[in-house]
Amino acid sequence: MTPYPNLPYSHNGLRAFESVARLMSFTLAADELNVTQSAVSRQVKQLEDELEISLVRRKHRAIELTPQGNELYLALREGYSNIESVLASWKEPKQKRIVIKAALSYATRVLISKVRQLNERYPDYEIVIIPVIEEDEALNYTDYDLLVFHTQLKNHYDNKPGIRVLREEFMAPVCSHSLVTDDLDLDSILTLPRLHPTLDHTDWKTWLSDVAYPPTTPVRNTSFLSLDLALNACLSGQGVTVTDLLLIIPELERGFLYCPPNAKIQHSAWTYYLHQNTKSAVIDDLIDWLVEENENELSKLKRLAQQNDWYGVIER
Repeated sequence: MTPYPNLPYSHNGLRAFESVARLMSFTLAADELNVTQSAVSRQVKQLEDELEISLVRRKHRAIELTPQGNELYLALREGYSNIESVLASWKEPKQKRIVIKAALSYATRVLISKVRQLNERYPDYEIVIIPVIEEDEALNYTDYDLLVFHTQLKNHYDNKPGIRVLREEFMAPVCSHSLVTDDLDLDSILTLPRLHPTLDHTDWKTWLSDVAYPPTTPVRNTSFLSLDLALNACLSGQGVTVTDLLLIIPELERGFLYCPPNAKIQHSAWTYYLHQNTKSAVIDDLIDWLVEENENELSKLKRLAQQNDWYGVIER
């Protein structure tokens, strides 16, 4: 003998009725259950026939529940809510995430080195770091909480809502310490093979344009279409590259990369910006922290500049 003798044989009618009663619409219930309106209407009618009682009064443009229908709906709502709570408790809670999209060089040379700090600062969140190549294009999507992008279109982004400047670049030539000799001065380093992160050689052209006596001797050029590849080639002793010194503070401090005395540090045509896509206290804090970290890195660079007689924009 069944322990619930008054329950209808099929529970489909109960489910259809609960949806109709909650939404007060056969049409909306059909959409929610992904069936036709006639199917929902038929299931509710079969339930009424089996219970031998009217649950829903069908009017021309609306419906209303009978007293019995309202009683059944309240019982179903409580029952389904309790079942949902039990089933939800079996599932492993979904961890919250902070999604940071960033220019490839910033992601690989800055954010990766700060993963431990990010995890300690936000213990309740999974940190997701996604490198992007086309930084400006990334603004067309909303699948991130914070975007760190790198652009030459400074006038286009200044004073835009949700966007703020993170920093300028601080460019100077560097090479591997393995190439350093006693007589390797600035003039000598500029005769080494040049490594470029872009085909147009913009970084080198920009830096050389402000040098009082640029070298005239032809040099070998190699392009990689990636700052990280150019830096890796530089670290392996393949030549010299002009790069953003803030990206290589650890290598400069440890002596892996060498920037000669009296080198001039200049800004490039590129600027780093932050775009806050998610408005929350956590992302506000993340932005403040990244800005503070950038100031710390800039202070380190200024100390290195003083030690090595580098000059230029770093002195401002």
